Amino acid sequence: MKRAVKWLACLGFVLGSVTASGIKVQAAAEPPAHIKKMDGIFEIKEGSTSSVDENGIVTITPNTSNSIGSIWSTNNNLLDFTKSFHLSTYLYFGKNVANVGDGMALVFQAVTDSPTWFTSNASSIGYLGEQRNENSAGILNSLAIEFDLFSNITDNDGWFDQNLPTTNKGQHVAYIWPGDLTEYTSWWAWFNTQRAVAHHDPLSYLLTDDKWIRLDVDWDAESKQFQYVIDNSTVVNVPYEELYNRVLATNTQVYWGFTGSTGTYAAPQKVVFQEVPNLVEVDPKIEVYNETRDQAVLDGGEVHINETLRFDYSVEYLGGKQNWEKVKAILTGDPNFVLEPGSITATAFIGGQAQSYPLDDSMLVDGILNFPVEGTTGPTLGLEGNLPSKIVISYKGHFTSDISSDLVTLTSQYNGENALVSAPEFTMIPVTNVAPKLAFSEDQDWQVLDTDKVKAISGSFEDLNKGSLNLEYYLDEEQIHQEKVDSSTGSGAWSLELSAEQIAALASGEHEFKVTATNLVSQSATIQSVLTKKNVPVIENFSLVNEAETIFKGGDANFQVTWRDEDSNHVQFFYQLDGGEPVELGTKENLAPGSSQNFEWSLSTNELAIGEHDVILYAIDSEGITSQKAHLTFLVDGKVSFSAAPQDFTLETALPEKKMKVKTTLSPIQIEDKRIQKSNIALRARLIDSADGTKAGFNSTAGHKLPSDAFIYQNRAHEQSVIDEVGIELLQTDSQEITQVDQAGEAGFYLELAPWLHAETYQATIEWQLIEAP
Repeated sequence: MKRAVKWLACLGFVLGSVTASGIKVQAAAEPPAHIKKMDGIFEIKEGSTSSVDENGIVTITPNTSNSIGSIWSTNNNLLDFTKSFHLSTYLYFGKNVANVGDGMALVFQAVTDSPTWFTSNASSIGYLGEQRNENSAGILNSLAIEFDLFSNITDNDGWFDQNLPTTNKGQHVAYIWPGDLTEYTSWWAWFNTQRAVAHHDPLSYLLTDDKWIRLDVDWDAESKQFQYVIDNSTVVNVPYEELYNRVLATNTQVYWGFTGSTGTYAAPQKVVFQEVPNLVEVDPKIEVYNETRDQAVLDGGEVHINETLRFDYSVEYLGGKQNWEKVKAILTGDPNFVLEPGSITATAFIGGQAQSYPLDDSMLVDGILNFPVEGTTGPTLGLEGNLPSKIVISYKGHFTSDISSDLVTLTSQYNGENALVSAPEFTMIPVTNVAPKLAFSEDQDWQVLDTDKVKAISGSFEDLNKGSLNLEYYLDEEQIHQEKVDSSTGSGAWSLELSAEQIAALASGEHEFKVTATNLVSQSATIQSVLTKKNVPVIENFSLVNEAETIFKGGDANFQVTWRDEDSNHVQFFYQLDGGEPVELGTKENLAPGSSQNFEWSLSTNELAIGEHDVILYAIDSEGITSQKAHLTFLVDGKVSFSAAPQDFTLETALPEKKMKVKTTLSPIQIEDKRIQKSNIALRARLIDSADGTKAGFNSTAGHKLPSDAFIYQNRAHEQSVIDEVGIELLQTDSQEITQVDQAGEAGFYLELAPWLHAETYQATIEWQLIEAP
């Protein structure tokens, strides 16, 4: 609580007057923003005419003749060349072009036990050796960046500026090694020692133009590069080898400061410091967050109008030789940014704890926010006690459609008494919002069948705002799904699947399907189409008429079909046999829509192989909708039959003188068993009544008859069997596919004749029987 009370006291300005101030327009001779508190940073040495006013403006020499001045860093403000640094300062020389002198120099002097704070006035500018003493060196172990107002190029004035440009009244800038006698050239003329000094990278420059001249110095410890820049334009690099040999070899800890002098002519020579290296180390940032999209905005990126943005201007004290005292901020936004009322806040971080306070909306004027308000002391930042280490100023709002697509730049300038810093600029481009676009897939099928397990509907979207889209799906004006999709790439695909339950709940006929896409700023697009649910013709039953009946090759396979269609005029049926091409069965009129109907059809097996056959039956209704396929497997079986059978035969022979057997020659008797499941078949032969009614046996037209034992079959073993009305078994197939009666050699059929028989023509009818054997 004690810490909070002290912080409130420190930030009393936040809660005071909130009258906003504008930018103060400075006269030409007014210095830029600079460090105002010099305590502990620089000191004026004894014998110097330099002074520092209450605003931190250093007068190196007053506008009086024969003056000499210098200001040097304290022991607490040395430059450490083992570390990189940047310093920034401004120099002023008045506005008189003629009769001015003599100049100033920024000098870097290695730390020794006996430093030199200034040398001579007039042409020596407080850092060079004496003009008339050839043994006189300037400040030892030093580098100087000289700003010279008077061109010394006569025997009377000396020759320090020999061979330099004479434009711009001879005023120039150069770097010099003042403590090295080898840099000087001496000679005798007009009863005096005359001397010149080497100027490196001289630049002709009008210094007395009533403007403050910026000087930046950068040292990169890693790359060993020392560089200075004049007025953000002219860049000069000092060779590291020279810098090391003449300065840093003595000590990498360096005093730095300004010397200056006047002679017969004078000038008001002033300096202000804008950035002192490592005095105050801070981290200023500008960040923009898109709260509508819940994402950070990239520097240089696009922001869309009407989307809520949050500007965060932060500065954090990291450390340094001093606390950062009395800091004031100038935060520049855009005058077209529409502030969200009550959104400006200041957040201070003390000991890691954040404390936020609201600021009045009136503090933001034309896109510029001054913090704290004019007339109020700014906070001091540090790492100890109750000082804040970080401050964040935030506010929210949006750009409107009135803004152009020009680049918007955010800046922040923090001016403390002992340090001035600015954050890197943050830029963004406001762009107009564009409504999203939706499309269905070009190949989208808008028919759903009652048998579908799922129905996919898909399409694409385009979102030039590149954020996210809220997609809503409707079926007959009822929302059935909602989702958020990433559209940061500008386009993408969407899809939705209707479940089997949703499909089943749909009535037959047309239904409206609609998709709506809404972007982050409530712009939307809608597409719709008609989804038609259709009923598939149904084959309820497909079977054999008599499933127990064996279908033999050559016969017909008889099928029965039960079908149903809810709404078509007629249904056309097709079948496929064993994977062959579809064959049309015919068209059935739908005489009873929604009711079961029947028909039968037959398929000849003449051309079918013995074995299993697959038949597929399906229907296509008058609307072109195909039913599911019904499958049936049926078996075609073979028979046992004569593949070769004896035909009518005639035996002509004379009656023998004695009883004898005569072999008859019959055509082959061959049995073929094409059944899938084979079993033994017996072949029997017997004599039967003739078709004209003649009794069984061999009879003549005269009424004579051969003995009943006259017709005999003899096998190879000479075993004989009489073929009479009872008959005999000639063979068994023994499950073989082809079997024939043996008539080879002495095996075969015989007639037994006797001499007493009447010589006539005898006829008989023989029945050949195939009987399944046990």
